[in-house]
Amino acid sequence: MPIQAPLRKGSEDPYVTIAQQQLIALGYGLPRFGADGMLGDETLFAYGVFLVSQGLRAPTDERPKSITPAGAAALDMAFKALDQGGSEANIIDERANHPHAGRSVDTPYRLWSKITAVVLHQTATNLGEKPARWHSVPIHFCITRAGKVIQLYDLTEVCNHANGLNRPSVGIEIDGWYAGIEGQPKTLWQPKTKKLATPRQPMNLPTVQAEAARATVQWIVNTVAANGGKVTHIHPHRQSSKDRQSDPGSLIWQTVGLWAQNTLGLSDGGAAFTVGNGRPIPEAWDVRYTGNRY
Repeated sequence: MPIQAPLRKGSEDPYVTIAQQQLIALGYGLPRFGADGMLGDETLFAYGVFLVSQGLRAPTDERPKSITPAGAAALDMAFKALDQGGSEANIIDERANHPHAGRSVDTPYRLWSKITAVVLHQTATNLGEKPARWHSVPIHFCITRAGKVIQLYDLTEVCNHANGLNRPSVGIEIDGWYAGIEGQPKTLWQPKTKKLATPRQPMNLPTVQAEAARATVQWIVNTVAANGGKVTHIHPHRQSSKDRQSDPGSLIWQTVGLWAQNTLGLSDGGAAFTVGNGRPIPEAWDVRYTGNRY
């Protein structure tokens, strides 16, 4: 057991840093102070949210005033389970630097048990490799074309990235512009804010970028499971917005979305699944869905 007696607010016991590092690894952000070794309100709040996810306190309870030996043991167990889950994703943590302006106002946070889906997006632009370029994007994870994985939001934060799928999902943006249907350049979304002399052509999907996206999906599934939840679905943004017809495009969907279904047992909801004014997955993306128009 990491501690033998409760640690109260203001404590600088060496275990405090360990607890903070474990909370951050498990997806509970400490954006202001990070793992500073001081047990303050930010850490106690994150610790309280962790206890709720474990069923050790009610959501309506007041913020804990201390870390107890039982709570520390539960935190250590969850962290060890996460470590055993393994991951190939090498994540650049930008949560402390991100403004979090895309966080839901009505429901800013959720329990781990409420995280059930991953939504895939394409940026339809080229934001590049510098993490600072991504700070205007409301998304949990960014995958650069060089295969970097950048995290901007905690998994337990509700982020406005996918319309009616916001509350249950974790969002992944894959950098670049891709055709709605691979091999059909006319299905590539073209920017309307400026007129290009030559219409841009669809990008390829680098192997390192595809592998990083897959590893991130796997990491999300493992992390949610380590905290008592279960990811059961993966969706294209298209399913929740008619304005995102080509999001993320057939190439990304077939490379990452179908892989997640075949390898991890996730579901896209089926041939007719949509949310709000979304569009179903077309036959051009998945041959199972015969007759579904792009």
